[in-house]
Amino acid sequence: MVTRKSFVFAVSLIACTWLTRPSPAQSSEPPAPAAEQAPAAAPAPADRPRGPVVTEKKPEEQANLAPNSVYAEGLGAGMAYSVNYERLVIDQLGVRVGFSYMSYGASVTSTAGTASSHVTYLTFPITASYVGVRSGKHALELGGGATLVSTSGSATALGVGASGSGMTAFGTAFVGYRIHPVAKAGFQFRIGAMGLVGKGFSLSNPDPNAIGFLPWGYLSLGASF
Repeated sequence: MVTRKSFVFAVSLIACTWLTRPSPAQSSEPPAPAAEQAPAAAPAPADRPRGPVVTEKKPEEQANLAPNSVYAEGLGAGMAYSVNYERLVIDQLGVRVGFSYMSYGASVTSTAGTASSHVTYLTFPITASYVGVRSGKHALELGGGATLVSTSGSATALGVGASGSGMTAFGTAFVGYRIHPVAKAGFQFRIGAMGLVGKGFSLSNPDPNAIGFLPWGYLSLGASF
């Protein structure tokens, strides 16, 4: 039988045990390790000064031809010669405008007196040339156009003189080989075969009123830029 003293003793023992137990802050167990912190992000590198931008050069097959040309042409669309300017426009098509001047005179003296004559030719060749078929600076040239011709003449004989002038035109067609600078200034060279089409053109016995064909040629030297 539990006595009053036994009950009081038991309660006192439980109270002492509860009061003397260690608190969590005084526990002998080591605290749980803190969660590992993620390493700090590396600072972004400072912008470095950029060096010169190097552009990739186009191969000659893809680079553009020099757009402007000035050249002297022997024979060709000016008939005897011409001085020309050419500009490359869309789709590697060159448009040429030229000029030439020729003047001839003759005189004959006899017992009856002196007879003389003088004639002047001005030619203005206008052509278009396609040079899209090429490898680098070497190109096949195909083209055609027209040449305007202004003529004037005068003659005197036995004290009588006469003069006159007129304007005419003839067509041209040509095929040839061309050296044309690529992407920079340089030497230009052209050579090829040409045909002249117009009234009076023929290799023999031309009819001045009939349209004929005259085989011709051309060679030019100049510069492109």
